Amino acid sequence: GLAASGVPLVAEVNPAHPSLPGAPTLPVAAEVVIETPLVTYDPGPVGTAFTRIGEHVAALIRDGDTVQLGLGRVQPAVLSALTVAGTRFSLHGGMLSTAALPAIEAGGVERIVAGMVLGNAALYARVPTLDNLALLPVAQTHGAAVLARIPNLVAVNSALAVDLAGQATSESLAGRAVSAAGGIDDFQRGARASAGGRAILALPSTARGASRIVAALPAGTRISVTAPNADIVVTEHGVAHLRGQTLAERARRLTAIAAPEHRDTLRAAACAA
Repeated sequence: GLAASGVPLVAEVNPAHPSLPGAPTLPVAAEVVIETPLVTYDPGPVGTAFTRIGEHVAALIRDGDTVQLGLGRVQPAVLSALTVAGTRFSLHGGMLSTAALPAIEAGGVERIVAGMVLGNAALYARVPTLDNLALLPVAQTHGAAVLARIPNLVAVNSALAVDLAGQATSESLAGRAVSAAGGIDDFQRGARASAGGRAILALPSTARGASRIVAALPAGTRISVTAPNADIVVTEHGVAHLRGQTLAERARRLTAIAAPEHRDTLRAAACAA
């Protein structure tokens, strides 16, 4: 099964539910059955900027890679580009969503490991028929040791802002906390530790006219990815490979993928640093 194909699965069997490896158990005092529709999730329209981001990211993914994708509009953009390109890949992450369905139906997805499923009715109807899907606990979907053992793991996560050193936040705007970190640290570090792995941060170059590539993150910003762990940053304007680069070269590469109208300001800030 999945373990034989290269994805390390080391969960213990739950004796109460032997068909669910590693499933947690809780004592049950009473059971209440409620008939209600499952929660659905729609990231919204992708748009031109995210479409270009998806194409840039997909170009970094090779046949046979294992891909992790966070939620949001980056995920459907990347999956759509991979499907168009005919790339064959596996999915490993915290969540399986509707955006994966076209790639699944096209036969491009070899294996799927996820912690949960969140999407639309079509996805919920399809999941019970997937014989290449394993739903596993967080220790298996996010565990650093597990991720590091997956060869060619490509982690693709969104960021709200990235500074010229490569450190990023997915939690703060203007120094104010707006979100939790989620699994970004797990997957970015896990992909860097993977043999042949790549850790990608993907974001549009601007939001409401302001650059999301910034000279420095504001005071009070929660750092989700530290500068030493920065690997690859992608915007609609291109790809910046940061691993092993000097701070000056990082600043040059990140400025090159910022929105054109903000590049002069970023260059001046880098020279003044």
